[in-house]
Amino acid sequence: MRSGLIILFLIFIIFYFPNVKADVISVNSGGSNSICINSGGSLEDCFSGSEAGVCTVTTCSALRYNCGSVDDGCGGNLYCGTCSSGYTCITGICALSSIGPSSGPGGAGGPSSYNPSISITPSEINLTLSYNNVTQMSQRITEKIYVTNNGDSIQNLSVSQNGLDIITILGTNSITVNPHETKEVDIDFISPLKNEDITGTIFIDGYKIPVSIHVTSNPLWFDSNIVILNKNYQVSQGGTLKTTVELIPQGEKSRLDVTLNYVIKDSSGKIFLTKSETVLISDKMNFERDFGTGALPLGNYIISLELVYPGGIAPSSAQFEVVPMSFGNLLGVMLFFLIMLIVIVAIIIVIVLIRRKRRENQRNINV
Repeated sequence: MRSGLIILFLIFIIFYFPNVKADVISVNSGGSNSICINSGGSLEDCFSGSEAGVCTVTTCSALRYNCGSVDDGCGGNLYCGTCSSGYTCITGICALSSIGPSSGPGGAGGPSSYNPSISITPSEINLTLSYNNVTQMSQRITEKIYVTNNGDSIQNLSVSQNGLDIITILGTNSITVNPHETKEVDIDFISPLKNEDITGTIFIDGYKIPVSIHVTSNPLWFDSNIVILNKNYQVSQGGTLKTTVELIPQGEKSRLDVTLNYVIKDSSGKIFLTKSETVLISDKMNFERDFGTGALPLGNYIISLELVYPGGIAPSSAQFEVVPMSFGNLLGVMLFFLIMLIVIVAIIIVIVLIRRKRRENQRNINV
């Protein structure tokens, strides 16, 4: 009987595991060959740094926290600093808590009342841009500003800038944000062909987002892009977020390791998932990455990619929504488990018949 149970268990493993879809398979091509597979149990199982039995302490930069305290992934705490005057720390992100509206770009403006229905991330933008002095090529980075309307009325907001005329391209001059909606504003930054430090401000109506740009000559830099592959940018609750990642080296060609930091967070900045991997790159690369959404609550989320290389960072991000599981997906899950049940019952019947046949043969031999 014991041998029959062992056979049943082995057959079950053979049938079951080919049907398990891994949420994330991460191969570190620049160092170790460890592979982490998370089949949808806990969001942090693959990303706490302990997948190979080694705990790796995360950093505030990897989490994109700029304030407050957070678990370092190894049982300790990280202190990520405090916010400057006028900002409040909300889940590791300094968010505008009091609004000093401008009278437009260049205007001094006076204090105004705080509008609690609007929240904006990030609260500030700090970038390093590069240019190639030999080829006279400028680096271009797209930053996304997320505007969330937490109120019950439509908000019409203007978009402008001050002090960034030469290096900035605004994706739009105004946005309309419906109640409980998040809109993204694309801001393109293009490096001038000289070393300098540039400061300015992005205005979303009265909201001021300080911008600090450091421009330096660098023969190599990267652009990155992450794109949601799920239909309508929606993921069924408990399903898999499918993305494609594009890494584009610019300037002089070189073969080196770059670090990719992934973060999934909601519109308020609360982080639900972090992951890092190292990739060896020498030319343009495209590859897919899947992320398990586990028990993420229904709602809107942002997945961001930060490509870290010697001398700079190339960020990109995309939005997606977690929606209730559709009837088709639910039916598929039920059908899968029904088939598995039928297979298990069939295996048990076969084992019982084999054992019965052996007993009959043994009796015949004894007779």
